[in-house]
Amino acid sequence: MKLLAVISKRILVVGSILLLVFSSACSRGELNTFSTEPDEAYNDLFTRTEDWTGGDGACTIPLSDKVTLWLFGDSWVGPVVDNRHYDATMITNAVAIQYGTKAYRDKLHFYYGESDGKPEALFTPPDGTGFIWPCGGVMVNGEVLYLFMEHVVKLEGDSTVFGFKETGTYIMKVENPMDEPGRWRTGMIRVPHFERTAEGIETSFSAPQFIRDGYVYIYGTRFDPPAFNRYMILARAPEERLLDFDRWEFYAGTSWQPDYLKAAPLCDQFGAEFSVSWQPRLKQFITVYTELGMSDKIMLRTSPRPEGPWSAQRVVYRCPDSQLDKDYFCYAAKGHPELSDRDELLISYVCNSTDFWKMAADTRIYRPKFIRIKL
Repeated sequence: MKLLAVISKRILVVGSILLLVFSSACSRGELNTFSTEPDEAYNDLFTRTEDWTGGDGACTIPLSDKVTLWLFGDSWVGPVVDNRHYDATMITNAVAIQYGTKAYRDKLHFYYGESDGKPEALFTPPDGTGFIWPCGGVMVNGEVLYLFMEHVVKLEGDSTVFGFKETGTYIMKVENPMDEPGRWRTGMIRVPHFERTAEGIETSFSAPQFIRDGYVYIYGTRFDPPAFNRYMILARAPEERLLDFDRWEFYAGTSWQPDYLKAAPLCDQFGAEFSVSWQPRLKQFITVYTELGMSDKIMLRTSPRPEGPWSAQRVVYRCPDSQLDKDYFCYAAKGHPELSDRDELLISYVCNSTDFWKMAADTRIYRPKFIRIKL
């Protein structure tokens, strides 16, 4: 990973620091220019040779002003030797707790399950089938944590890294989120607002982003494989009644409706993973994602309101990692506002490989990589 950091620095010094100009003014503020650069402190923080040594997802949830919860999907646990995962185990999810906002190694602690002395996933589906990928969450009243989790099953006969499908979303209620994750008191319930048509068009809501005016805003996606497109869609639910699914509303373009299938596309070319957050310097909402879910392009849009209208997408960064090998690809870009200052946004992404064994043998990839947008 040190080698990748050196390569990245050289590439970026030559010409990868991007300066973008927005040609139109936003209704409540104008974004003129910004620059991006790697955040070496956070890159070093997640370069590890023991315990948790790699994973994707990398969602964050502020549990308080000083405590941040990290959520990871498939994760490596075990030693790294000569930049390779050596005698390590891959589990389907893990979490970490970070104290403070600075990238201090002794302030970041990882948690996962264990059975017979071997690591295993921290979260498992209540019906015992498939596995869980945590994908977001929200803290309500500083007391109760709600984690959204994709339920995923392997596809029979497909041994590729894409041999899985989502079957829906669970919400896990955590009654004591300030305790260590291994001591959490939890319950899990399935979200009914999910559909996959015969043509493969998938509608799901799995990424709560913030609380505003008493509502939890839950963003989702409508994936349309025949059109090779993915759209942002939006739901909201009263923060005190988040698990009362009859109280959920879905933005239908001009109004909020009770039918989730009427949720209107708010923008296209959207990512499978993303973030939406308020940027106080701009007085705008910002969404960050990987173009269409898998690309070397990290994209950004702005909006004066949670439901839009969203600006045209802009490329804010080209991930150099995908150039390391023909089988490498980048994904999972998202922002971390709770770890950012007022005039910037910390962003993570992940590089992976379509060849599992290449990924296992190269610890320069398959862990969060970090850049910082400075306004």
